[in-house]
Amino acid sequence: MKLVLIASTDSIEAEKISNTLPQDQKAAIIQSSDQLASLSNGSAIVIVDHNFYEQYGLDFFKDILKNPHPPFLMLAPPDDIQTMVEIMEIGMRYIPKIPDYQKLLGLAVNNTLAQIKEQEQLKQTIVILQKSLKEPESSESEEKAHEVKINILDEIVFVFKRGEIELPTLPQMGIRFQEMVNKGLNLQEIGELLKQDAAISSKLISVSNSAYYRGITESKNLGQALSRLGLKNAKRYVDAICNRSLYATKNKRYVKLLERLWEHSLACAYASQILDESLVLNLQDDAFTMGLLHDIGRLLLLQIIGDLQLKRKLGDEIENAELLNTINGHHGKFGAALLKKWKFSESFVKIAAYHDNLTIADSMTNDMAVVNFANLMVKSLGYTTNENENDLLQEINLEDTESARFLGLDVSMIDEYKNQVSAFMQDLKGLFE
Repeated sequence: MKLVLIASTDSIEAEKISNTLPQDQKAAIIQSSDQLASLSNGSAIVIVDHNFYEQYGLDFFKDILKNPHPPFLMLAPPDDIQTMVEIMEIGMRYIPKIPDYQKLLGLAVNNTLAQIKEQEQLKQTIVILQKSLKEPESSESEEKAHEVKINILDEIVFVFKRGEIELPTLPQMGIRFQEMVNKGLNLQEIGELLKQDAAISSKLISVSNSAYYRGITESKNLGQALSRLGLKNAKRYVDAICNRSLYATKNKRYVKLLERLWEHSLACAYASQILDESLVLNLQDDAFTMGLLHDIGRLLLLQIIGDLQLKRKLGDEIENAELLNTINGHHGKFGAALLKKWKFSESFVKIAAYHDNLTIADSMTNDMAVVNFANLMVKSLGYTTNENENDLLQEINLEDTESARFLGLDVSMIDEYKNQVSAFMQDLKGLFE
């Protein structure tokens, strides 16, 4: 277990800080700059009291933070705005030293340690994935493409080990909504939560007033919108609104790909929902959310690769086709690992892992068949994850797919589902932008 370092020139104050840590967490109190410089890189977290910062100054911490480092938590007086700005600019986190600050610090430390543990687990998963990659003998051109794939995965593992990539986190509003649903709270009580986020509230009102849901009168407030949508649909659209923010990148090269991926995921979500409802499958987990998250591994890999290129860790000369081959081959495993990190059920994890290839799953289940077919059907409507898929999909007869046979679908049913998905996307897609 890595140490938590407590940097303070006041031994009594350092002892108070130490008492905020979990009982099983080892800590070391240091009082000199030399100790901090030599020990910080091998620690889990560094907690810096303001007295230590005042003694050694901004330049000292700038030098330390230029290199890979653990999270730094800085304790400072709540009215010291200058220090707060300084440390945030160099990458340190700020904890105001208010009365009884130990509770706030304890919460921050526990959350940070939990995030570190989850990242370590995902790093180990990625290393295992890399070691398990096996390719058949191939031609010279295929070997070159294979080399690119391995290099990309090598680099991903390397930067994870160095802590240079932050994994996406599940939007908090969606988590809190689900917690309230689990507690059995009503629409009015949940509405009070949603009112805290003006963007979500306004989008839900817009959805309730869309051609798809519009009633005799217009919804003018969140309460009316929730009444029209109902709890289940409101939860689905909150998930969609929250997850939309994940489909972003600073690398302009991948903006269009992420937009296509978002449209595909939203279309697949609704297609999964109508399959579940039409066939009265009563899936244990919500089909809409399973469809929404089935390709989360593609999103994760696109964001990682885009970030690596911005940091000059991967060359810009890599062709899109080569990147897409890497993503197509490994997004299932990465998606499953991320959903495990987010603590989703085993059904979500298996769908992320096997939605593109049911033959490698241990067995076929209703939810896997639903998302697999929804995935294929929306691609046939043009909601593909990349332009190269369009030609391949023209050769697929949806009614002859394994998932269609498993679900008992015929041509007329499939045509009706296509019409419903097309209408949904035409009416609602723009409301989630």
